[in-house]
Amino acid sequence: MELRDYQVVDLTFYYSRARCGNFSDPGTGKTAPTCVYIYYRWKEDGVRTIWTMPKSLLTKNRNELLDWSEFAPEDVVIVDGTPAKRKKLMESDGKCFLMGFDCFAREWHYLVECHPEIDMLVGDEWHLGFKSDGSNRTQSLYTFMQRTTYLVAMTGTIIDGRLDSAYPLIELCEPGNYIGGHDGFLMAHAIEDSYGRVVAWRDPQRVGKIFGRMAIRHTFEEAYGPEAKIIQHETCEMEPRQRDWYDEFEEEAILELEDSWLDGTMPGVNLIRCRQLMEHPQEFGPPLDTIKETGKEERLRIHLEDHKRTGKPLVIFSALTAQHDRVAEMCEKMGFKVGVIDGRISAARRAQIDEQFQDGEIDIVIASAATAGIGYNWGHVDQIVFMSLDYMDSNFVQAYRRAVRGKRETPVLITVMEYENSVDQKIFEIVERKSKLASDVDPSKERIKFKTRQKESETTPAPTLKMADFIYGNSG
Repeated sequence: MELRDYQVVDLTFYYSRARCGNFSDPGTGKTAPTCVYIYYRWKEDGVRTIWTMPKSLLTKNRNELLDWSEFAPEDVVIVDGTPAKRKKLMESDGKCFLMGFDCFAREWHYLVECHPEIDMLVGDEWHLGFKSDGSNRTQSLYTFMQRTTYLVAMTGTIIDGRLDSAYPLIELCEPGNYIGGHDGFLMAHAIEDSYGRVVAWRDPQRVGKIFGRMAIRHTFEEAYGPEAKIIQHETCEMEPRQRDWYDEFEEEAILELEDSWLDGTMPGVNLIRCRQLMEHPQEFGPPLDTIKETGKEERLRIHLEDHKRTGKPLVIFSALTAQHDRVAEMCEKMGFKVGVIDGRISAARRAQIDEQFQDGEIDIVIASAATAGIGYNWGHVDQIVFMSLDYMDSNFVQAYRRAVRGKRETPVLITVMEYENSVDQKIFEIVERKSKLASDVDPSKERIKFKTRQKESETTPAPTLKMADFIYGNSG
């Protein structure tokens, strides 16, 4: 196997900086040059490496490291399992130790005690592990890097919802940019309300310039040409009883979203109720339990009938686990073989579902974007359906890119469902706002834009400019 030309550029960039990032888009091949670099550091300098990542990637990345290096199998060690097993694995003569994020934060002290030659950290899907300065995990990382020379941080998500998700890596790669540490970062970039809550960010271009020095990035288009995708919006209507119950909670739910309009990740009670009534109202019991199918389920049935006819595989994403269960039951009743991938499913079972799906033994995968957005290559899929979204732009992009891997012969159809006049539109706004923030930092990042269906009521007053809109519009 040989590196592509732009991957050779990545490798050269690694050689030129002791600490750096690789922010290339998902699917462009960040892992291969990083594996070559890990082996180079061992062969030339005797440097052992810790490679930390989501646990779902441990086996995949171990296999890639063996493919792209001359390491023997016993040289590449996955540290996982019981405390006794982890201790034994860390005491082995490994050259590269692969660990989940939490395992790294807990165990690195003993690992470097066993192997003082450890002098490099590699992080995969970095944003999932170290985006919060104040977390115990990130603080443990800071301590580890005080005695460590080399760092490569890989992620296609340069900003994960908040601008300060960039801070930990900036502090490690280019310390001194912000006097006063994280507080200095907030003073430079955060706009707060009278309660001390961050309501907007200013000068994201400054972060972009720092990233431009400390990281390398290749877009999907640079690697493979234009991304082969078509986004199709489908507007659905709620069942009348569903709408009546929903309307009781909507006003307070909208206020809850307005109170946390920048983030949307701390939903209040009314918002949760609205989403449950939209996606699985039957769970509320009488009289909603007699609703045979919601508007979105009726629309999904049309797609399922088509896939039943063609025999093509399908991936369905949803943000609510109860919706996973309802949709799985619906698909199974139609004769499909179904696999569910969400936070309730073990890593071993997820891997089994993935293998069965790629082998054609499973017809449909139903998943949460947060769980199945990384580590899966489903290029054989021609359609992805989003029945509901979470609040993260990165999860949406990572999820649909499970099917956009490399150059496709035909575009993947991405179907996004929404209920008109609902909190779906507000959720879309939050996702778009976060996507804009990432694009403001790096203009090469594609901005997400949804075509929503919000009907104007005859009694709706003319739009007014809210203070939050004014602040954001003048925040750079």
